[in-house]
Amino acid sequence: MISTRAMEMEDVDGVRYSIDVYAVKDLCADTMYERSALDDLLYNKPVEYVNLLLAGELRDYVRQNPIYLED
Repeated sequence: MISTRAMEMEDVDGVRYSIDVYAVKDLCADTMYERSALDDLLYNKPVEYVNLLLAGELRDYVRQNPIYLED
């Protein structure tokens, strides 16, 4: 069975990360549009997702994503 709760990655130095994507959503997304933006980024651009997360810029990305801005 595949778990969609955690994302695992390894950087070039061999350091492994396990990211609880549900916890990230709870911290970074308040609306269903923001949660959808995170899902889209995670499934279509996982490297960018991790880079934004590690840089502390994931919340800013979600807030500025024009596709999911509410009216």
